[in-house]
Amino acid sequence: MLRKLSLGLLLCFVSILSHAQTLEELKAQKAALAAGQAAEQAKVDSFAAEIAKLDGQIEILSGWQTGFDGVIGLTFGSSNNWQSNANPNSSFSNLSVGLNAFANIIKEKSFWRNTFTSNTAWQSLDVDTDDNTEEQSFLENRTTDVLAVGSLYGLRLNQDFAISAMADFNSSIFNFLEPGSLGFGAGGTYTPHQLPNFVAVIHPLTYQIAFPSTDSPIETTGGLGSKVKITYNKAFTGGVNWSSNFSTFLPYSQPADGSEEAPLFEYTWINTISFNVWKGIGIGLNFGIRQAEFEFDGTQSFSTLGISYGF
Repeated sequence: MLRKLSLGLLLCFVSILSHAQTLEELKAQKAALAAGQAAEQAKVDSFAAEIAKLDGQIEILSGWQTGFDGVIGLTFGSSNNWQSNANPNSSFSNLSVGLNAFANIIKEKSFWRNTFTSNTAWQSLDVDTDDNTEEQSFLENRTTDVLAVGSLYGLRLNQDFAISAMADFNSSIFNFLEPGSLGFGAGGTYTPHQLPNFVAVIHPLTYQIAFPSTDSPIETTGGLGSKVKITYNKAFTGGVNWSSNFSTFLPYSQPADGSEEAPLFEYTWINTISFNVWKGIGIGLNFGIRQAEFEFDGTQSFSTLGISYGF
């Protein structure tokens, strides 16, 4: 009986060892398969990245690429006998609309880039007092009016450099060319292939025309100079997008002393920052600064904060 019990215990021990070895073998096989899967997945990811890169190049070379984003700010408010207000009985409204758009066709040997930027804002204030009532209709008073359009054509010398020609226009929508500026020039454009959304234009042969407002004593004038324009767009992680547009004109000569002509030097820098919340809808900020003595002897600026949309 004791011999049978010992033999049974021995068989059980051997069975346990056999199962233990089988378990270790299974773990080893699993580890080997997991390693092989990781290696194959790395190859798949590499292929997918290369396909995406080729798709982007095909899209660029196949035709037009367009884009649009905008910022809309809208506010309504009222005060009814609120004594701490400067106007206890009043109502007000504000509306601002900023638009940025581009239409580009990029080919292996040439490109044509077009940009459009506008920003317009209105406000109204209705004040009711015992003695007088001042009423303004909605959208009666404009507080911002910006319009900038540019068209750039280039023939590539290599991946990064091109000879180019450009026409660009700065004015306003509702006071067209009062004031404003219009330029035509030629030179070179730098478009680094490692930074596809960066464009730097340097046109040392540019003729710029300045149009003052009708009530300005300054006369319409024009002259030769250098045009520099830099645009850049960047999409960050987390749905943050930034677009920047800077341009300046550097004239080669200045008006004579006592002349009614104003200096042609000018610069404009406009930026748009948007935070995507849901399907292109989010919060956006437009702001810009400008200096042009033929328009105003000082620095101009505007800003808009509101709901943004882009596609």
